[in-house]
Amino acid sequence: MGRMKRDWLGLLVIGVSLLSLPFVLPHVVEDFAEEITHRVGLSTASAAFLLGGYLALQSLGLVLVALRRRGGFVLTFWIGLIWVSGAVLDHGPAVWRGGFRSGTLSVLWVVGLVVGQSVSAALAAWGAWGHRDRGGPGLAD
Repeated sequence: MGRMKRDWLGLLVIGVSLLSLPFVLPHVVEDFAEEITHRVGLSTASAAFLLGGYLALQSLGLVLVALRRRGGFVLTFWIGLIWVSGAVLDHGPAVWRGGFRSGTLSVLWVVGLVVGQSVSAALAAWGAWGHRDRGGPGLAD
C-alpha cells in the first residue's frame, strides 16, 4: 500500500488556526466583560451558546482539513474571514486611535486574532481554490 504524501498546506491551516486561539479566547472573554452582547441585542447566555456553535464549526472545518476535504478549507476560510471582519469593523477604529480597552494586552489579543485568522483564511483559500500539489492524492469534495 502506498504512503500518502504529507499535506503541508493542510497542516499549516490547522496549525495557524489553532495558534490563534490563545488570542481569540481572551479577546472574546474581554468582549463579554465589556457587555458587547447587550450592545448587539443578545443575552450573555445566547451569545455564549452562539460562540460555542461558532467554535464547533471552526473545529469541524479543521477536522475536515485534516481529512483532506475541500469543504474543510472552504469552511475554515469563511470562519476566519468572519472573525477578522468582526474584529476589524468593531475594534479597528479604537485600536487605531489608541487607548483600546485595558491597553497593550487588549491590543495584543485583537491583533493576534486578526493576524492569525487572516493567515489561516488566506491559506485555507489557497487550499480550497488555489493551486494544489498535483502529485498528491488530491482533495475530495
